[in-house]
Amino acid sequence: MAPQHLTFATALGRIRLTWTARGVCGLRFAAGPDAEEARQAPPWVMEAVRRLMVHLRGQPQNLAGIPLDLSGLTPFQRQVADLLRATAPGQTLSYGELALLAGRPGAARAVGQAVKANPILILVPCHRVVAANGPGGWSAFGSPERKARLLALEGLTSG
Repeated sequence: MAPQHLTFATALGRIRLTWTARGVCGLRFAAGPDAEEARQAPPWVMEAVRRLMVHLRGQPQNLAGIPLDLSGLTPFQRQVADLLRATAPGQTLSYGELALLAGRPGAARAVGQAVKANPILILVPCHRVVAANGPGGWSAFGSPERKARLLALEGLTSG
């Protein structure tokens, strides 16, 4: 089955969710016109959309149970994604701390590249990674304000 797409509106903007039979393989903010959309999404996709919409309205949801398809990631990107998914809501890590957890001290830049390549925003919570000297930017979401809003949803008022 080729990946399918569905775009939906949230309190933080329009999001495009991409999935395969294995799980969600992409979650990005939609920037342009919708591409060809799936005519009918499976129930688990619609449940994921519902939970994301409620979560982004300010009612935190358990998003950990949404199935993911990480098969497009390199082994190191997958390791970083797994570490991010194991990070509790409301907890942040620096790139250096994440490198240590990955068993690669001194590899903060490599971790940064893996985080930047994350195709599944929010569900692989790259918003929980902060610069050593503060929250830092967030190119994936287009603005530091979106990152701050996601962290606030998890109970943090600053990075």
